[in-house]
Amino acid sequence: MKVFIVSLRNLILGGIVFLIVLVAGIVLLVKDPLNVSDSYRMQDPGIPASAMPITQPAGTEKPSLNLDIQVEGNTAEVSLLTQNFQFVDDKGELEPQAVFGQGHAHLYLNGEAKGMIYQPEFLLKKLPKGTHELRVELNYSNHLPYKIEAVKTFEVK
Repeated sequence: MKVFIVSLRNLILGGIVFLIVLVAGIVLLVKDPLNVSDSYRMQDPGIPASAMPITQPAGTEKPSLNLDIQVEGNTAEVSLLTQNFQFVDDKGELEPQAVFGQGHAHLYLNGEAKGMIYQPEFLLKKLPKGTHELRVELNYSNHLPYKIEAVKTFEVK
């Protein structure tokens, strides 16, 4: 028969840890940190206007996008050649209303999201040797996609 010796100090510490976890769990349940109950209120508006799909105004042409990539060493100079599209900076905020023909681009290198682009020319530095795939898609200022993208493969030697 084995005998377990539990010191009084370990017993008290275990009890304190148990009480802290218990109190934290109760506080989280009562506080509703995700405001889940608020999402079911009928008086709240549904989808904000900025998240609604933007329709193309009559008489305007759909934007287009092409890529021009010049590689020098381990740096690629990328030019986004657009028509009927103007790059605008988001100033760190979600625009209340997106404007057709304006926005920014989302950049993907080898399938991995690399960030947002707010101007038509930029550099990709310190690229490893090998073949790379660059994909750029145009987006409204509220991040909804135009569903216009360009993909180009290039090699760093």
